[in-house]
Amino acid sequence: MLQIKNFSVEIENRKILQNITIDFSVKAGRLFVLFGPNGSGKSTILGGIMGFSKYKVSGDIILNNEKINELSIDERVKKGLAYMYQNPPKLKGITLENIREEIPPNEQNSDAKDLSIENLQQRDINVGFSGGETKRTELYTLSLLRNTKIFLFDEPDSGVDVDNLKIVARYIKRMLVTNNATGVIITHNGEILKYLDAERSAVIYNGKIVCEGDPKTVWNCIRKEGYKSCVNCKEVEKND
Repeated sequence: MLQIKNFSVEIENRKILQNITIDFSVKAGRLFVLFGPNGSGKSTILGGIMGFSKYKVSGDIILNNEKINELSIDERVKKGLAYMYQNPPKLKGITLENIREEIPPNEQNSDAKDLSIENLQQRDINVGFSGGETKRTELYTLSLLRNTKIFLFDEPDSGVDVDNLKIVARYIKRMLVTNNATGVIITHNGEILKYLDAERSAVIYNGKIVCEGDPKTVWNCIRKEGYKSCVNCKEVEKND
């Protein structure tokens, strides 16, 4: 279970989010989708939940009935949170092979082949990688974290073509099932939902949650009318 209550975030004394309350809880193997246009505050929510240093957070972050605001990032990961960056950092001098060497043999997996990153094993992570290669590599490193129960996916569909999108979506689904975990995925174009099972959704617009409802119903509304229509959308309420 993951919730935020009266959740506000400032960055460099600028208020980005104010008094947001969302329950992200869904069934194991399923996803909560947070829709929103660029600049709406989607990534800020996930970054605040993870405790990244540039975010000044107030309100409650509740993980499995425990308030985790005071925990370090490492402690949050140990509690079962994992985060997929939208734009992960370039790690010069570190390869996937280096990371795998730190994993006990009995905990290693063979997912490099499934993610088509076998040819990237000895290259510096994300240095000179394409958008698809970066996303697939990020998923692989996430899969090495044990005991993850909630995955936070920051726009995994950005910057990838159709073929890579299918690979990314298939692997996300596999991670959730294998770990008996749930996921929170943020997206503005929604294309990845063609290949994933989403249970619940909400829309953030100008830093506020403006509607909640069935993911397919919400996304159909957004595609037809645009994000501004969500501010006073009654169709979602009817189909909720």
